[in-house]
Amino acid sequence: MKRDFSFTGIAQQFPGSGGWVYVAVPKKFTKDLKQQRRAWGMYPITAHIGTTSWKTKLMMKKGGDFFVALKTTIRNREKIAIGDQVAVSFKLE
Repeated sequence: MKRDFSFTGIAQQFPGSGGWVYVAVPKKFTKDLKQQRRAWGMYPITAHIGTTSWKTKLMMKKGGDFFVALKTTIRNREKIAIGDQVAVSFKLE
């Protein structure tokens, strides 16, 4: 099973005040990821964007799509704004 994933996506924000900023994981990875499912649909990962790496969890939206949340510190360090195209890679832990 695949453990390393790389893709490019758009930085988006969940609706509502204070909604999380995230990059959606392409649907083509869904099958591989679901085969490695963890409790509550969360998967421990090490994510990489630009020169920044951090430990986080890959999370699942309603409907089964996955996303990588982008904390403010990550967005500031890598100068990411909502609507920017972002190259993301992550490794399942």
